[in-house]
Formats: sequence, structure tokens, C-alpha cells
Amino acid sequence: METCAEEKDARGYYKALLEFTAAGINSTQNPVLFQVVMGIMPNLQRLQYIAIMLKNDHLKDNLVYFETIIEALGEKNPDKGVKAIENYIRSEKEYAVRLVKNSPLSSFLSDDEDG
Repeated sequence: METCAEEKDARGYYKALLEFTAAGINSTQNPVLFQVVMGIMPNLQRLQYIAIMLKNDHLKDNLVYFETIIEALGEKNPDKGVKAIENYIRSEKEYAVRLVKNSPLSSFLSDDEDG
């Protein structure tokens, strides 16, 4: 992921992210979690792909979350890992909302019922 972020290789970054995610899910050895995540994975992958392609110039900003997850694994600190994942999801959500608000799609989000 780091090399792809440095080279602004969004597709490579996306593939590395999917591999990272798959390794994390598989390492839990939790069949219920695996089934839940696999059920929503197609939608998550599509959204993640779009987000990565749109933030190609800022891929390095996301590396901190994954570095923290790896640190947490090494420290056997699940709370730190969970917090990093939550922060990553929050950051991605805020980024997506900003993109939509600053796009032509923002008119569809208006609370104005007359529009």
C-alpha cells in the first residue's frame, strides 16, 4: 500500500487494501464475522474503489490508519486496532460526504421540499 500511495497508483492501492482486508478477516477465524463481512463486501468494494480513485493524490494520508492497525497487532492491543479501523471509516465517510456536498449531486440532498 505504501509503495502504491507513493507512486499514486490508485488501482494498486485498492488491490493492496483488499488483500489487507481479506487477511484481517481471515485471521479472525470467526465464521459469523466472515459471513457478515462477505455479505456486504461487494458494496464496500465498489464504494472503496470510487473513493480511492477520487483521492488518488491523498492516498498517503490513509496509511496512518493501516500502520496503526499493524502496530496494534504487534502489541496485541485489539482496542488500538479497533479505534484505528473506526477512525479510518469515519475519515472515509467524512471525505465522501464532502465530495457529494461539493458536487452537482448536492442539489439532491437539499431539505427544500419545493426543489
